[in-house]
Amino acid sequence: MSTPDISRHRLGTRSAWAPQAARRTLAGGWRLEHPRILAALATVALCFAAWATLAPPQLDGSTSYVITTGVSMLPNFHAGDLVMLRAEPSYHVGEVAGYHNAQLGVTVMHRIIAVDGAHYVFKGDNNNFTDTYKPTAAQIVGAEWIHLPGWGNILLTLRTPVVAAVLLGLMWVFVFWPRSGSRRQRKRLRHAH
Repeated sequence: MSTPDISRHRLGTRSAWAPQAARRTLAGGWRLEHPRILAALATVALCFAAWATLAPPQLDGSTSYVITTGVSMLPNFHAGDLVMLRAEPSYHVGEVAGYHNAQLGVTVMHRIIAVDGAHYVFKGDNNNFTDTYKPTAAQIVGAEWIHLPGWGNILLTLRTPVVAAVLLGLMWVFVFWPRSGSRRQRKRLRHAH
């Protein structure tokens, strides 16, 4: 007779202990009752890290994005590649960097081949001439940081109105489409079993 009582007591102890074990204590005595809170905190931290690393200068960041065109940087860079440029305190000969060309009104990404006083001399790897425009350090957008071959073409495709509209529609369906049963209904079903 005492055996069933002990097993019931042990089962009761296990079920009462399980939620306690699932809790995580953070600095300052906070307790996480649900793993979703931890996941949300990790997501927020990841978003802040991505923002600090990938934000463009227009949003007070230090990463610029260039989609390459033409053949001036063959064989290492092809038209449609995406290159991330990072602003640096100084630039040196041999670096691939982008600068704002005031004559053309575009960002040009070529290799630094010389420094002429306060100006930098650029040349495309596939060109047999140097760039006529010689920017200062203040006009350099940044040096090559990450090179993603072909990704520029993907971004250009995503920017077309039809593709953008389809993606926005899919996001709307994913976010706002009614789920099967509310959270309260699912909770009641769980407790009923």
